[in-house]
Order: sequence, then structure tokens, then C-alpha cells
Amino acid sequence: MIPDYFRSKMKAMYGESGGVWADGAVQIILSLKEKLNLTFGEPFSLSYNFVVPVVLADDTSAVLKIGYPNKDFFNEYRALGEFAGDAMVKVIDFDREAGWILLSHLKPGTGLHSLSDEDERLKIFASVARRLWRKPSAPHPFPDVKAWSEGIQRYRARFHDGTGTLPEKMISKAESLFVQLLSSSKEQYLLHGDLHHENILYSRSSGWTAIDPKGLTGEREYDCIQYTLNHWKQHDEPYELLKYRTSSLSSLLSLSYERLIAYGFCHSVLSACWCVEDVEDMEDARDCYENGTAIAAMYEKLMGERKA
Repeated sequence: MIPDYFRSKMKAMYGESGGVWADGAVQIILSLKEKLNLTFGEPFSLSYNFVVPVVLADDTSAVLKIGYPNKDFFNEYRALGEFAGDAMVKVIDFDREAGWILLSHLKPGTGLHSLSDEDERLKIFASVARRLWRKPSAPHPFPDVKAWSEGIQRYRARFHDGTGTLPEKMISKAESLFVQLLSSSKEQYLLHGDLHHENILYSRSSGWTAIDPKGLTGEREYDCIQYTLNHWKQHDEPYELLKYRTSSLSSLLSLSYERLIAYGFCHSVLSACWCVEDVEDMEDARDCYENGTAIAAMYEKLMGERKA
């Protein structure tokens, strides 16, 4: 049931404990199959969690997610509870300690990227985001944008306070701008943290619905950035697309355009740093970090135009 490539990925990420976890996941699957009388389909394309469609004893379709027991999985579990409502996929059952969540199956599960009209995509994104964002409960366990920004310092440490193949000027500017933004931030919201085209799916029963929340606190502008990092290379004029996306989202959601594009620059650089965080060879992450630096350069141009 656990594909070999996924087992290898877990070992690469977490060492021997990743392999041990994969073996344990098999036991969870067998236990749940018997306990809940589940029928399993073929696993989805897997990234960091084992995710598989299942059918319950009453013929209800569902999705089983089993995650490596770290803070990311626990935060997702908590975020699903905080976001409970019509804009987030519903939790059917869970065992936090065992590390599994049973979710409703969004059918047909068409992703936002399947739509060809950018205006329609932006309006749907705004509608989902508006229904999701809320003030976090107090106290809460979620990281904030400042904690995420420390990924740049980790990247520098890897290269002994250098910047590897990423431009020094870009890294330094992101560090400085993050400080300015975070020191002047105001209202803090619970954000999805990874709200992009593939994490917004259409369901006949629920309409457009978000999945896979990271759980993050910060200003709402920050939650718009991940959308802009995706599906831009196919566009004839990527810079004009980015300008249109950012101006449209700031208008649709009544956000600060200046802060949105400034966060966009910072997060694009941070994304490039993350791309090489878990790999030994920079070549293995080249496509990923070059995507981040290319978007960062376009955001920098937007900021320059705004000041002109």
C-alpha cells in the first residue's frame, strides 16, 4: 500500500525514523481497514503525507491522510478544526496521537487551476479566502510569519553566512523588508498558509473548498502570495499577470497593495531558500529556487513602479 518512492522520500527527509514511520503507517492502514471496515482505492500523488481515497462501511466516500508525527502535521490537524466551516474540507474522524485524519472526499475534486479564465479564478480565490480568514483562538499553537521568515537565516547558516547561488542583494533585501513589515503589522489572522490553485477544489456538494491548511498567523496579505507563485510560466506576459493578480486581490479583498507586494517579494525569496533546505545538492532544487527568484525579481519591479 505504501509506494516504494514515498518510503524512500520519507527516509531521505527523516532518516531511519522515516522508514520506521512508513512501516508504522502500514500497520495503521491495516488496523483502520478492520476497525472502520474501509475499502481502499489507489493512493493520490504523494508529497509529505500518505493520502488515499477510501469508502466507509455505509458507502460514504472519504479520504484518509496519515502524516509523519511532527509539528506540521499537528498544525494541520488543529487548523482543520479552527477552520471548520463551509470553506474548508470537513473532518469525519481522527486520531491525533496515531497521526491520521479521515476527511470528506470532495467530488469531482477539480482544482482551481483547471479554469481558464483568470478573473474567475481570482474571484473564487477571494471568496474562499474571505470565508477562511478569522482571528485565531487564544492561546493557539500556530507559527507566525516571523517564525517562517527565519528560514532565510537557516539558509544563510547552511552557507556559513553566505547565500550560495542565491543573489546576496536579494537575500539581504528580503531580510530587511521582513523586519519592516513585521514590526509594522497590525491585525493578525489565522491563515491557510498554502492557499494556491491545487489546494482549492470544487465539490458538487460544497462548492469551492480549501484543503491542506498549514496553519499560520499573520496579516491577510501574506496568504495571497502562494497563489501568485503558481501557473505563471505558461503566460505570455508573466509580469503583467503578476501585476494583474496582485492589484485584483488587493481590490477584491480590501487589502493593502503595498504590503501585499512587499510580502510577495519576501516570501518568494523565502520560498527559494526553502527549496534547498532539505537537499544536499543545489542542482536537485534548481527549478524550484529559480522559480522563487524569478517571481521575487518581478515583485521587486512592482515595488519600484509603486515608488516611482
